[in-house]
Amino acid sequence: MYERPISRRSALATITVAAGMASSPACSQTYPAKPIRVIVPYAPGGALDTVARLFSQRMSTRLGASFVVENKPGANTIIGNEMVVRAPADGYTILFAAAPLALNSALGIKEPYDVLKDLAPVMLIASAPVIIVSNPSASYRTLADIISASKATPNGLSFATAGVGSMPHLLGEALRLKTGANLTHIGYKGSSPALQDVIGGAVPLMFDAYTPAGVQVVAGKLRGLAVASAKRLPSLPDIPTTMEQGFPDIVGEAFQAMLVPAGTPPAIIGKLHEAALAVSAETEVREQLTRQGYNMIASTPERLTTYVQQEIDRWTPIVKAAGVKL
Repeated sequence: MYERPISRRSALATITVAAGMASSPACSQTYPAKPIRVIVPYAPGGALDTVARLFSQRMSTRLGASFVVENKPGANTIIGNEMVVRAPADGYTILFAAAPLALNSALGIKEPYDVLKDLAPVMLIASAPVIIVSNPSASYRTLADIISASKATPNGLSFATAGVGSMPHLLGEALRLKTGANLTHIGYKGSSPALQDVIGGAVPLMFDAYTPAGVQVVAGKLRGLAVASAKRLPSLPDIPTTMEQGFPDIVGEAFQAMLVPAGTPPAIIGKLHEAALAVSAETEVREQLTRQGYNMIASTPERLTTYVQQEIDRWTPIVKAAGVKL
């Protein structure tokens, strides 16, 4: 996974969580004693919703309490996130979060909370690297080919994504800024219409996650050019990473994470983390997420805090330099 220096704020958060987990309040002995709400800030059926339901079902069995999943989409995940921030810090409300947890800050979106202060980390579950694909009829096979072709074409090359401000969009902007590639972003309202245009040849390139773009690579309808990660995806073993191709800064991964309201007793966070860690170690769970294009992480709570801070620090200058506006 891509690593960057730890900021002072993240270092302090790491010390706080690590120190807190060493304690064992009496309240943790009876936890959980009632159903646990799981907030997913997306509509049902998406990638995060699938992971949240998978973990909720198995953590429920391990902890002996019902997990009730509630989908609260809207405002680029802010609606669902805020519900958790405002909930009692007693371990009975859990947030499953994705890349907007960090990207909203990088994009300059005004949020009614501070993700680094108002939410406590439980686990960074997995990451889903962006993959770069093209229509099979295109002449390019590598990132270097894309850059050369974009510079040799008067109007450059267009790349499709599922929307403005998404991780794939920002990765494309990073590629443009760092290499001088002549690339123009076309943001769609979701991956499906973007895929249709790339498969149909209307747009030459697409930046997206394994689901659904990688599935089309396996089906032979798209050509995989690069995985924007430090290591290859087991589900696409023949596609080299951006790092392998000589572009170590062109790394972009969506992520799935679990958090609770700030102030939740460390011992309760410890119980949730222990259960989530056990679920992450289950062979069936790992195989399912790997098939869906994820790299398993199963981090410590403090690693999640560090990761979110790093993502904010990494993407903020890209957003500013590219002039990305939602």
